Parts: sequence; structure tokens; C-alpha cells
Amino acid sequence: MTELASSDIASSAPRSGKRALGVLSLVGIFFFTVSGGPFGLEASVSSAGPGMTLLMIALVPMVFGVPNALVAAELSAAIPVNGGYYYWTKIALGGFPAFLFGMWNAIGAVLNLTLYPILLADYLATWLPDVARGKGWVILSLFNGGFVVDLHWIVTVAFVLPLVYLNYRGSKVVSDYSVGMMVLILAPFAILAVIGIYHAISSGIDVTSPFTIPGHSIHSSVAGALSVIVWLYLGFDGPSTVLGEVADARRTYTRALVISVPLIIAAYLLPTIAALGSGLHQGSPGDWVQGDFIVVGDILGGSWLKVLISVGSALSLIGLFAAILMVSTRIPRALAADSYLPRWLARDSKRFNTPVGALLTSGTIVVVLSAADFGSILRATVLLTLSSILLEFAAFLVLRWRYPWMRRPVRVPGGWPGAVLVVALPTAMAVYLAWSTAVNETATFVTSLAVALLGVALYPLCRRFVKAGRPDAEIDHSNVDLGPDRYAKPSSPEAGV
Repeated sequence: MTELASSDIASSAPRSGKRALGVLSLVGIFFFTVSGGPFGLEASVSSAGPGMTLLMIALVPMVFGVPNALVAAELSAAIPVNGGYYYWTKIALGGFPAFLFGMWNAIGAVLNLTLYPILLADYLATWLPDVARGKGWVILSLFNGGFVVDLHWIVTVAFVLPLVYLNYRGSKVVSDYSVGMMVLILAPFAILAVIGIYHAISSGIDVTSPFTIPGHSIHSSVAGALSVIVWLYLGFDGPSTVLGEVADARRTYTRALVISVPLIIAAYLLPTIAALGSGLHQGSPGDWVQGDFIVVGDILGGSWLKVLISVGSALSLIGLFAAILMVSTRIPRALAADSYLPRWLARDSKRFNTPVGALLTSGTIVVVLSAADFGSILRATVLLTLSSILLEFAAFLVLRWRYPWMRRPVRVPGGWPGAVLVVALPTAMAVYLAWSTAVNETATFVTSLAVALLGVALYPLCRRFVKAGRPDAEIDHSNVDLGPDRYAKPSSPEAGV
């Protein structure tokens, strides 16, 4: 591929770190880029029903999460470079699809990041009413309250700045904190699971009843569960962006996935069974609301368990923000290195070798957007992320076909039938989710489509006025062996890359 020919390209690609991340470090990062705990599943119970929620928690990872993880495992072992899935897409599909992937991923990530400080401030507002948006210390209010600088916003800034600094210190620091917070979050839920499941069995409570919300169709129940649960299984490919900082990346990434996938499924399934087994809202699943895991902790264990789960919910938001900020900032850094974005976004810290330009930019955007009320845009990021995953799947199939002799220490099993199947199932789920969103949440679908088309429109502009003919950055391909290109002529240097 021309992207790997060092004679044709510049030398400003993301540099590899000290490769300090091991299996446990990556498990901590996976936990927060994908999960953060079962918080949010209450919305699935109220919109889909207990039985449907439990079914989808078990089914979605098999149809969507595990296939995504398998594809990520093969490609991360074959192409273990910083920037991960951006470069997988670029090598397979070329510059334009890679640009789209990068822009969709970067826009979706920064909007997603804004969710966490807002949620934390909203959570604090339940204890301190003046923290609620528009209530205390209102400094500036525009657009009929659509953009407010107040105490709520100050809390979000106080949340964001330390975590930007933590990322500035490097991926090892972020991963160490992630592992610690993961243990603190999972411990009270493990206790809740034991108590709740025992209570359900001893009391004869059927945790799957009612299977769906009374009066709702199967279609609406499935769509209600998927709109929540697919989002909770996104991100198994995210840590690929820091592969250059992973010790023995080929083995480590795969081993971390093998641990993380069942851990995350259990972290969703067991606490949900326990919560439903508590008897809270029994027979009235539509009454479940965000925060009921904390209420269940109080019912089953008392105030001490309630406090521990409450602390866990705050730690979950902190861990999610820190981990997603870490993996997401490597994408605009890669786009900037390829000259599609301003070059200062590719600036690295000389001390910690972290993408300081991208970190400061992402942090600034999050701080500004935290003053806005744009919940519908945040919901639209799910479809935007799914679109980028479909591009990744296409890259996976193209690499299988174009470079059949690529060194692949890890392979999706089953040959070509296995490769097609592992892509077809999540693609079908993504199409179904997009269709149901278009039918049931037209505004969300239109917003997603508009943002996706924005990425398409930006490509010729960035190519002409920002890139302006400059070559792509050099990829560190010392650990990559593509093998012969099926389409290269025998005399071409690309035939033996």
C-alpha cells in the first residue's frame, strides 16, 4: 500500500509510547470504554420489560459485542499501531473512508464525552438543588436557557479539567486509575448480586415477569431494549488506538479481550437479575427510572450498600470520561498527522508523549458544550458510532481478501464463512436499530444523518484547504507484515510490503 511506503510519506505519525500497558491495564481500559457498570439499564427495563432486558443483555454481546471484539482482536494483532482502527480502515479502504471513520469517531466521541460531566452535575443536583441547570449562580443564559453558564456548568468544568490532566500524564496513569475504580465499582454490585439473587430464589420472584411492558408490541420492546443495550456494548475496538503503548500488543490485546467480554456481560446481567429480584416495581416495570440500582441497594443491603453504589455511579462517570478521552484523542491526532486537520492537533507532550493538542481541544469543546442543552444530539451519537463500526467491518473483509497472506497471529475462526458471519450479524442489528430509530425517533435519526453527511462534506474542504497536497504521515509498520497485495503488479514495490 502507498500509505506504508516510507519514501512517499512524512514522518509525523503518532509515536509509540513506552509500551507499558499490560493485560490488567487493558482490562481496566476496556471496562470503561465499553461499560462502566450496569448504570443505565433501568431505562431498558422501563421501555422493554424485565424479561426482554435480560434476554437482550445475554443476546446482544453474542450478536454484536463478541463479533466486534473478534474483529478487533484479529486486526489489532495484525496491525498493532497507534491509531488502531483509523489505520486499519486507511490501509484497507483508502483515504476518504478513513477520513469519514476518523471524523465520525471524533465527533461522536466528543459529544459522548460531554454526557458524563453533565450526568455527574445532574446527579449532584439531587443532593444539592442549587447545582441544577439554571438554578444557582447563573452568570449567563442565552437562547431561552439553551446555553447557561451557572453552578451546574462550574461543576462540569471541575470534573473535566483534572481528567484532562490525568490523560496528559499518560495512558499508564489512566489505566492504573481505571483498574482501581473498576474494582471499587464492581465490589458493591457483586454483593448486590449475591443478596438479590438469593432474595429472588427464596421469595419465589420471577425476574423475567412481565417479559415485556404490558400493552407494548414485541417490536417496540425489542427496539426499546436495543436502543439502550447496544450502546452499552460499544467500544471493544476503542483501546486499539493505544496499541503502540501496549507491551506485546498482539497477545496482550487479545488476552485482555478474553477477560473483558465475559466480565462486562456478568457486570450487566447479575446486578440486573438481583435488582429485579428485589421486588422493587414488581408488576410495574414501567416505573423503573435512572438511579433505581441505588434504591435496590438500600432495600437489599441497607444504607451502607446504597452509599457504596452511589459512590460507584460517580466513579463510573469519572472512569468513562478518562478512558474514552484517552482512546478518542488518538484519532484527531492521527487525522492531523495526515494533514486533514490543523497540525497543532498532532502536537505531542515532550515529557509524557501524549497528544496534548488533541487533549486540550477535546477538553475545551466538552467544557463549552457542557453549558448547552443538547440531549437529542447525544442520543444520535449511537448511530454515528455504529456507522464507523460498519466501516471497520468493511476494512476487515477487504484486508482478508486483499492481503490473504498477511501475518495474523489471531484470526476470526471459520475461514471466510466465519469472517462473513461475524460481520453479518452485527451489521443486521445495526440496520435494524437504524430503521427502528428512523421510524420511532425520526428527529434523532435525522440528526445522526446530518452529522454523518457533515463528515462527507468536510472531506473535500479539508483536503483542499488544510491538507493542500501534503503527504500522509508515516506509519510505524515495523510490526506489520501485510504480505503480497492481491491487486499489485509483480514488479510493483507494493507486492512485497
